[in-house]
Amino acid sequence: MVGETIQRRLAAVLAADIAGYTRLMEQDTEGTVAAWHAARGDVIDPLIAAFSGRIVKHTGDGFLAEFPTAQDAVRCAVDMRDGLRESSLDFRFGVNIGDIIDDGEDIHGEGVNVAARLEGLAEPGSIYVSGEVHSLVRNRIEIEFVDKGEHEVKHVRHPVRVFAVAGEASGVEVRPTPDTPASITTSDKPSIAVLPFDNLSADPDQEYFADGITEDLITTLSQIGQITVATRNAVFGFKKKAISARDAGGLLDCRYVVTGSLRKSGSRVRITAQLTDAKTEEHLWASRYDRELEDIFAIQDEITLTIATALQVTLTEGEQATLRYTTTENVTAWTHFIKGLSLFRTVSAETYRQARAAFGEALVHDPGSAQILAMLSCVLAIEGRFYWTEDRDESLRLAKEYADKALAIDPDNADGWAGLGYWHMSYLRLDESADAYAKAVRLAPGHADLRALYALALTFAERPEEAVREAQAAMKLNPLDPGWYCGILGHAFRYAGRYEDAIAILLDYNRRSPGFGVVDIVLTYADMGEPGKAATFAKDLVAARPDFTIGNWALTQNCANPARLEKDRASLEAAGLPA
Repeated sequence: MVGETIQRRLAAVLAADIAGYTRLMEQDTEGTVAAWHAARGDVIDPLIAAFSGRIVKHTGDGFLAEFPTAQDAVRCAVDMRDGLRESSLDFRFGVNIGDIIDDGEDIHGEGVNVAARLEGLAEPGSIYVSGEVHSLVRNRIEIEFVDKGEHEVKHVRHPVRVFAVAGEASGVEVRPTPDTPASITTSDKPSIAVLPFDNLSADPDQEYFADGITEDLITTLSQIGQITVATRNAVFGFKKKAISARDAGGLLDCRYVVTGSLRKSGSRVRITAQLTDAKTEEHLWASRYDRELEDIFAIQDEITLTIATALQVTLTEGEQATLRYTTTENVTAWTHFIKGLSLFRTVSAETYRQARAAFGEALVHDPGSAQILAMLSCVLAIEGRFYWTEDRDESLRLAKEYADKALAIDPDNADGWAGLGYWHMSYLRLDESADAYAKAVRLAPGHADLRALYALALTFAERPEEAVREAQAAMKLNPLDPGWYCGILGHAFRYAGRYEDAIAILLDYNRRSPGFGVVDIVLTYADMGEPGKAATFAKDLVAARPDFTIGNWALTQNCANPARLEKDRASLEAAGLPA
């Protein structure tokens, strides 16, 4: 039955049709049918296959296709448009990324509806993409776009932001990015990276304060639509590393780089900030702020506005009104919150206990902050999943409560959906977990960590090929990805039966973090029928992590298939690991 094969997932959708098809059929039926079949056989079907897509269905005058990434869908559409220029048929294309429902025969949902509406809006020979697609691909493929504004479309609740791919139809030519080993973008839209600020305070515990300033500047600059900003995941790979503005700009594909430092003493802070042109290494602006801690938000706003002015960007009234990061307006709450964030990113039972305490204190000072509630949900859910708490069920109950509260305040809070996803995962509600993470990724498509966790949820839900794509997307978003991304990708490769790929990436993970990724190496070699290699790596695992037991490991394996878990347990026992 169709209902038994229903899947819900995030996907890139390409819809296309032939402009004026009815008129063409009336004028020359046989010639039009022949041209349509030639277009399919010579251009459309081969290109869709080349970009890892699949045709869901052919319509009378077009087709609907699904792709693993927005980049694949847009690149395919561009090559298709160019390849069909000699055809007597005028095609138009719509590309969207969103939630879809796959019933085994067709795909449905808003992700499909928006793609179809974009196709209907497009001029003959044009490609229209949604705002979500544009935000994902604009800095990753050598294509220019033309902003077509917002459009109300049928059966879609909110207006859709539309962009046209540049080319003949839009009157704007494509301009490739310079092909150099460390290319710095020359787009008319300024691109900027805010590198982690240095902590110059006598107290090393104030490190989190410098990180908080950095994160808030990234967030506020990201709210300016005329600036492209490198993600937090990408820039924090440079923390405590000496690197020139030129090299940082090249690695992050950003023209401008912000650096700075912070010194906090009692109730006073001194912040320095500097803006550098990464291409010329010219210092465009530098300033120092000696203020009271209570002025911290004003300092951040002043830095942001000064940077915007230096880049000759004029803010709209709406951007000025929403400039400040909206975690909280309470300085004391913000101070505890950023300390919690710093602890949250160092994953251990003890740091998570401290992170929970910091977020809890932040909530006392601002109980209505959706972001504080969301991060409390995340830390509690992860503590519950890893049994880092005396009362697991109570921790998970609170995780669900805080996620629900966060989403009631702000339904578009990505971290709130992530907390909900982890809660579902802990109770083996794996389809629901994947759905929640899909929502989080759709709301924060540039958040590499959320994509990696979405990949984990998809793996446990026995959707490993999708998981591989999401893990690889996380690595593309964060060029200096942390080792645990490798662990999630290797895990997905193993579930997908791609054993050589799994071994390669897991060995890399073990090199970065000795003792990690080794369980999956043991299991992969066992799956490959190589018990000797499995036993060798089992010894390495015990040497690196003497407290490892199969029982504790099994508690964190939230997989959908009990038979898989039992088989894996048996493989670990056969390799000589302690029960």
